Amino acid sequence: MSNIRINRVKKEYFSGTHRVKDPIDTLNLIKTLMPEIGVTEVSDITHLDRLNIPVYSATRPRAARGSVRINAGKGTIPAHAEVSAMMEAIERFSSEYRGEVMDLASYEQIGLTKAVDPADLILPRELEIGEQLHWLPSRDILNDEDIYIPANAVFHPYDPLGMAQQLFRSDTNGLAAGNVIEEAILHGIFEVIERDALSDAENRRSLGRKIIVESGPVKELIDIFEKNGINVHLWYLNGRTGVPTIAAGADDTKTKDPFMLVTGSGTHLNPEIAALRALTEVAQSRASTIKGGKEDPSRRRIADKAGYERLKRINRMWFKDDAKPVSLTSIADKSTDYIDDDIRVTLKELENHCDRVCVCDLSKTQVPVVRVVIPGFEVSYVDHTRKRTKLQSGAHFNTLN
Repeated sequence: MSNIRINRVKKEYFSGTHRVKDPIDTLNLIKTLMPEIGVTEVSDITHLDRLNIPVYSATRPRAARGSVRINAGKGTIPAHAEVSAMMEAIERFSSEYRGEVMDLASYEQIGLTKAVDPADLILPRELEIGEQLHWLPSRDILNDEDIYIPANAVFHPYDPLGMAQQLFRSDTNGLAAGNVIEEAILHGIFEVIERDALSDAENRRSLGRKIIVESGPVKELIDIFEKNGINVHLWYLNGRTGVPTIAAGADDTKTKDPFMLVTGSGTHLNPEIAALRALTEVAQSRASTIKGGKEDPSRRRIADKAGYERLKRINRMWFKDDAKPVSLTSIADKSTDYIDDDIRVTLKELENHCDRVCVCDLSKTQVPVVRVVIPGFEVSYVDHTRKRTKLQSGAHFNTLN
């Protein structure tokens, strides 16, 4: 079935991110792939916002219906942001169904030990006994075995082709690209962990502890926001694993623009990188929102009608000042010098909270792309129709050791 294997992969780049090669080398490769995946324009949109934190966009006009046509990327330097935008475009292209062979069968026909139980994907409706679904093979890297998974959880957008019903609206959670497949797998896992932590935080109406930053690259980014009249609230989320998820809420107190109440988040074994991702995602959200508002004025009108004070009140958990503080330097850095070791450390963090970590290889270009699915992990942050009636048992809060 699956040919996914995790090999020994040493990291070679550590500035603001951990990668197996310098982003310039990655950029030189993926630029040649843009015509193949239908990207017609890659633009530096940093200038749209006053922050001057690098943000790029990649436009793919012929993206499948239900997908996005403009992909955004961010980073601490322009090369990071440009690579990020192009990699997202490659991910979206690779996740579209292009004639891959799927099995049509019910969960009962596939076999309870050979397939992921669709109910573990947190469905918005009851699955009928004997209901026909599309299935794809995947590799469960937690148990080192092959397992079938519903195609609805893999392709985006997912169209059942009139042969089966949709289980839920498809999304991009766990979709990731990398210089090598191991890098893609690691970052796909990080994203699933991130969305699970954000879902839990939203359900609890509590983001956890307020992060205090005294120096270093994260403080330098925060200073850029503050010098431009933007208050940034950095949060250490109470996720179920010990893999740090950090979120940022930004309040533009200079303009008091409701359009600019934006958030960002990041997950990584290295808490500094998680924080940098959260902050640069805020910058990406700001630039993308400005660009989107210019292209679609109706979005601006909706925000203006709601008003700054009302939107801030609705999203007040992001901007609280009385939360328990925690120093960024006190959060343990569990990252290693090898991508495969990072995967093993992360799987160790996951093993008490899930039964499987499923990986599907969706690569359609020279750049590896995977979809990671962790059955049982929360997704309500990206799809409010897929929400448990009560918090999953067995979850625990992360600690600082």
